[in-house]
Amino acid sequence: MNNIIKSTMTCSALVAAGAMLSACSMLFGKKAEDTTLVPFSTISSSAYSGSLKNWDDKAQPVMCALIRSQSQWSYWFQPADSGTSTKHKIVRSQDAITPKDDYFETRQLLLATRVIQAPDSAERDQIFTAEKVTMSNGVLQLKYRFNQPLSGATYKIKDFLLLEIPKDRYTTGPVQFIENGHKVCEIGR
Repeated sequence: MNNIIKSTMTCSALVAAGAMLSACSMLFGKKAEDTTLVPFSTISSSAYSGSLKNWDDKAQPVMCALIRSQSQWSYWFQPADSGTSTKHKIVRSQDAITPKDDYFETRQLLLATRVIQAPDSAERDQIFTAEKVTMSNGVLQLKYRFNQPLSGATYKIKDFLLLEIPKDRYTTGPVQFIENGHKVCEIGR
């Protein structure tokens, strides 16, 4: 009986010590939260089939924008008819997504767009990949990867990266777009 009690006590002590070590490693091993990170969500370019504004892509291969209002959205996009409105902040139809009037009260959009060779279906979701959005020293910065399609298509399309970020705290200062480690656009505000 003493051996059972001794074994139980020893096991209990080992379990308690292991739990304490685990808690300590979590407490001391935890990295400080990066306060420069800005939360974002990506709106897929395939979710939108309206037409994007034209520009001279030979002179400016990457066109960037900060969209903060319905009028700015309408400047960049000519959406297809979206049908009837819903209770959601974005009206979705088979043809387009179109922000409702109150959408831009709390959100803004970052847009990076290129004219590219049409991708095949396997490449479609790998053209633009958002890495992170940060706010540091008054500069809002979007870092993303761009992968040129290798489909061999004989025609070109306009493709884009569209990110939604909160409007609060991110409303002043320049916006930089960093593509594959290189600054491709800067918008002054």
